[in-house]
Amino acid sequence: MNSAQFERLAREHFDLRPTAPIRELSAGNISRSAVVETDDGAVVLQDMNLSIFADPAGLMQNTERILQRMSEHNLLALSFIRSASGNWLADFDGTPWRCYRFVDGQATPDITTPEEAQSTARAFGRYAKAIDGLDLVEHVVGYHDFDARVAVFEAEVSADELGRGLSCEETIQDLLSIVDRLRLSAGYEAWREAPVRNAHNDAKGPNCIVGPTGGRTIIDLDTTMPGTVLSDIGEMVRSSTRSLDGATPAQYMAQIESVNRGFLAGYGGDLTAGERSAMLLSGPLMAVENAVRFLADHLSGDKFYGADAPNQNLDRAIAQLELSKRLIAAIEWATTG
Repeated sequence: MNSAQFERLAREHFDLRPTAPIRELSAGNISRSAVVETDDGAVVLQDMNLSIFADPAGLMQNTERILQRMSEHNLLALSFIRSASGNWLADFDGTPWRCYRFVDGQATPDITTPEEAQSTARAFGRYAKAIDGLDLVEHVVGYHDFDARVAVFEAEVSADELGRGLSCEETIQDLLSIVDRLRLSAGYEAWREAPVRNAHNDAKGPNCIVGPTGGRTIIDLDTTMPGTVLSDIGEMVRSSTRSLDGATPAQYMAQIESVNRGFLAGYGGDLTAGERSAMLLSGPLMAVENAVRFLADHLSGDKFYGADAPNQNLDRAIAQLELSKRLIAAIEWATTG
């Protein structure tokens, strides 16, 4: 999108009157977004990638229900602006766009301390508790279905249509070995049998904005739908330990325990015994799930995540694989003495 197109989108479809040049925030793999300055404050225009979110109406129905529930629980929340035609979405050259007020604050892309991990996990726990029991559409089926993700990966390994498998055979076998190891672990069946609960499904620092006065706003609600809150705990562990290269097992465990403590403080005491027994496994599982997704994308030609450099998704997969090993080692150190 060029500046003239953003200008037309803002004026014609959302009745906005920009007071400064429209600034594009990102042109990522999932969505494009831009900030529009107006006399009434800054707003964000954001598209919806139909190759990922095939049911935008269902997604926005979820969003409307989520925001209402957040308001009822006095949680800071996004504020969406209807289009000029009165809808939540506006069609622009075949792509749905939406608009919401800019959230002032600072995201934390790399959580490095137990204190940051605990505070952010608590915010996601409060969010998950607020939306518990809400009737939401599962608009991306099996988003965190570990077995299904592994099956897709194995199919890409078998097909290897681009002939990339040979050059990363060692990584493929290493990853499959870790998958088998996790499936044999004590908490895996508890993970698979966890009750269906609404979850954010992408719980990490960049999706929790810390405002000027310290209040936290959960954003990027598009993946919120039925699943398991264990995926939120696991994603918080994964994302808050990925920058701890060179740390000791004790330091990894401090981060893991801070995430678990924070999420439980926000969510309350309603998790089942099975869910609690699978909490430690959630971090390695989410790291491995990311690894199989990245490596499957590498083998298939970087169709989903894209790549700005050769072997970028292979490198991403290796990083997640190594992280999963460090998390497993830390958990074994803590639980076996």
